[in-house]
Amino acid sequence: MRALLPLVALVVAACASSGGAPTGRATETVRIDGVGTLNMAGASTTASVTSLAYPIDQAWAALRTVYDSLAIPVTTQDPATHTIANDGFKIRNRLGKTALSRYVECGNTQMGPSADSYEVYLSVTTHLKPADAGNTSVESTVEATARPVQFAQAPSRCTSKGELETRIATQLRTALAQPKR
Repeated sequence: MRALLPLVALVVAACASSGGAPTGRATETVRIDGVGTLNMAGASTTASVTSLAYPIDQAWAALRTVYDSLAIPVTTQDPATHTIANDGFKIRNRLGKTALSRYVECGNTQMGPSADSYEVYLSVTTHLKPADAGNTSVESTVEATARPVQFAQAPSRCTSKGELETRIATQLRTALAQPKR
């Protein structure tokens, strides 16, 4: 038993981390033979920011329609802060007509992207802010976790590909450019 004590101390020391705070967003890839890969990103989430040449009131009036067209159910709508969101919903395979793997990266299985076969818990938030010269700043954030449907496993963090955030801004710009009827 005493002979194992130095070995245990060495293993514990080897597992300890040192150094300063991480710079940037680190990604770790874990490969498990016969299962697939899982990409794990750091805990920080960055909002996608786009500027629109429309006043905030017009953008706010059109934003709910954009969420509806993308099949994002709205759970929060705050006119005072110009924030619309879904604080989290479970989804599989697709968001509307689009494969989830276009929006989030959750690793891969032998069958393809995990986002297309796993149960994904998705959270989407868009916040509008007044910008200079009467423009509007659109800040969207997408967060997701996923877990296999067939296994009792804790969810793994997914990363946004930025596509859903871009689509929100693009569809909002398109909706605002439409002539009023």
